[in-house]
Amino acid sequence: MGAPVNVAVIGVGSMGKNHARVYSEMSNVNLVGISDLDEESCKNYAKQFNTEYFKDYRDLFGKVDAVNLAVPTTLHHKMAMEFLSHGIHVLVEKPISNMLFEAKEIVDFAKKNDLVLQVGHLERFNPAVIQFKKMVSSPLFIQSHRIGYPSSRNLDVGVIWDLMIHDFDILLSFVKTPVADVQAYGLSLYSKKEDAAHVQILFENGSIASLFASRISGERYRHLKVIEASKTFNLDFINQTLSIVNLPKEGHTNPPEFVPIKKSEPLRLELEHFMDCIVGHKTPMVTGEDGKNALQLAIKAVDNMKMVRIADCPNPEKFLHM
Repeated sequence: MGAPVNVAVIGVGSMGKNHARVYSEMSNVNLVGISDLDEESCKNYAKQFNTEYFKDYRDLFGKVDAVNLAVPTTLHHKMAMEFLSHGIHVLVEKPISNMLFEAKEIVDFAKKNDLVLQVGHLERFNPAVIQFKKMVSSPLFIQSHRIGYPSSRNLDVGVIWDLMIHDFDILLSFVKTPVADVQAYGLSLYSKKEDAAHVQILFENGSIASLFASRISGERYRHLKVIEASKTFNLDFINQTLSIVNLPKEGHTNPPEFVPIKKSEPLRLELEHFMDCIVGHKTPMVTGEDGKNALQLAIKAVDNMKMVRIADCPNPEKFLHM
């Protein structure tokens, strides 16, 4: 076993604190430090995870081999480029950036300098998703629902950037053909962005995808259905289950067959993979190019979106209770 990988976490909000927790529990990993603008909370987490608080993240240059960026999206490009410029491997949370040219610059720089760049599309490390990708072959119709509770988190972006981008990334990972058309509809309820969205995607090979995401619901629900010519896959992200319904013969209905899944914490699998890529000089499962492609599709969906704003409706109460 070689020397431990020295890593730091920048941004210890709702996601970053969990990254720090997992790193602190991993063998052959040294959590050198964490940094956040909220000094009091960051110091508390530093104590909890037996690491050091850094007021200025730039003080970590020269002290770490890798960094985990869990900061607002608008800071991704600046911080990723700073760390990469110092020869430090980067895991950046999704989306990789909020602008395509910035994403391209990050990807090209990491590739040119032979540095690991992994994008935090966490759902790719869901054990049910990993198994599903081994089995799906010729998707004809894809349907996804990603529904969450109302939240004050990430209101600077809409639900497409916040939630649906996970499904864009998964979709592009198994439908290996260019996008032909994108149509999108959004509903703004309590933020300036879309709080619910429906996106329809047509691929050049004829595959069709219908994706729905919401952060205005009173439930948490994350499902993916994929229909092929002879079978249907049903994937439950939260419960990490995958079932298959084979095409029934006339007059009969086939029950679902559940695929054995070894459940695990996707975040732990993601961070272990990042460390493994660094040590073994491997290409990440979710590359910077993957992150850029998901971003490009998200931008296209938002640009094509037809938006309904409740605040603009003459009788919003009537609309809400239809």
